[in-house]
Amino acid sequence: MIAAAAIFAATLTYALMASSKTDIWSGRAVLTIGLAPASDFIAQKSGPAVSAIEMPRRTVARLSDPAFQELIIKRAAFEPGTASVSRSMVASSLRGIVLDKERDIVIELSAGSAADVQSAFRVIAAEISAVHTAILNRQLEVVQNRIDEDRGRLAAIEQEIGELNMRILRSMQSPKRNGPPRSPIAPIPVTTISAWNEVQSLIRNDTALQGLSEPTALRVEADNIVVTHRSIEWLRASLLAGTGMLVAMIILTIVVSPPRQAGGKLGRIDLTER
Repeated sequence: MIAAAAIFAATLTYALMASSKTDIWSGRAVLTIGLAPASDFIAQKSGPAVSAIEMPRRTVARLSDPAFQELIIKRAAFEPGTASVSRSMVASSLRGIVLDKERDIVIELSAGSAADVQSAFRVIAAEISAVHTAILNRQLEVVQNRIDEDRGRLAAIEQEIGELNMRILRSMQSPKRNGPPRSPIAPIPVTTISAWNEVQSLIRNDTALQGLSEPTALRVEADNIVVTHRSIEWLRASLLAGTGMLVAMIILTIVVSPPRQAGGKLGRIDLTER
């Protein structure tokens, strides 16, 4: 009976192995968090001029958020034949790993096909980029507002300098015959020129600060994303074999167990003396 049960389990496992295969495609990409003007530098001119748009660990936590994973699954354009298994795989395998570099994060996930892996990466890149772009734009808006204010101050100073130059020019012209002599015009104050230089420097520095900013990018080129093929059929076969043997042992235990009497007690075997 044990031999028959073993043959049955082996036959069942072979039949299931011969059915359609289930494949797993694993992908890996590198996300580089962008740079934005640092809040402390904008407010107090202290510390680094730019910093990461979002702390890497915060981005990793975002990748692990079930709500974010559900969003990726809904928006990814999975292939019809593998969509069901890819949704499950992406939800269970998506994770981020912080690298030694300050702004780099490795993102790993698995799906039912190579195309599904790439589709999931495209959606991840779009969603994280949208969040980080909103943060970056808020910081850049603060800098741009300050530039606009400084340009207004610069225009007022230049207008004042222009008016002084016109007055100086008119004073240098020859007075009319028999007209009263013109009073000399004072030169442009040194403080005005110094204020003009200072405002110009502020505008130049803030414009350079805008240029140092950069958006978040997910590098998905061939040398940065590796799609590997793995088969789980042997794992499935092992699980099925174990399950089959367990069922067979349960059946054998029931079959060879001693009979019970109607009252629930084990039957007694009488021994006779020889």
